[in-house]
Amino acid sequence: MRRRVLRSPFTAMAGLLSSLILLMAAIPVNAQAAEESAPRRAGMLAYDRAHEITVDGTIEKVLAKAVPGTPGGMHIVVTGPKGTLDAHLGPYLNKETKKALEAGTPVQMVGAMERLKNGNILLVRQLIFSGRQVTVRSANGFLIHPRTPGASRPTAVKISQAEVSGGAR
Repeated sequence: MRRRVLRSPFTAMAGLLSSLILLMAAIPVNAQAAEESAPRRAGMLAYDRAHEITVDGTIEKVLAKAVPGTPGGMHIVVTGPKGTLDAHLGPYLNKETKKALEAGTPVQMVGAMERLKNGNILLVRQLIFSGRQVTVRSANGFLIHPRTPGASRPTAVKISQAEVSGGAR
């Protein structure tokens, strides 16, 4: 049997390195546990549709611009049986709806609460007032943008008083 001798140390290192790379590729890599989640970026809101609530109240104040530390867009301060609440409507309401929202108007809101550094805020998905129903967010909590292809603008839909109060009794 003839014996082969490597004449160059470079050839030996190349063979050893390629063997090591193949060995590393064959070893499975364990992923991190799924329960660890990435931290949210500042200003990023999480809509929890599993904990949606309905709130009835009266508009106390309409804020066309956000207060520092809160999400951008229109807010309304609503007083109800459980106290005062900041409700976020976003920046995409049409002019007609914005004009119709004024202090003293009774409203019903469907949305999810979000905890911020300076308090809680209601991320409104649906707003009902003065015989109108305005859809502000999708079922997953994303603001409905008027320029999104395939999405409808957040518009007011006229509804009857019977629908607001739950129908005939």
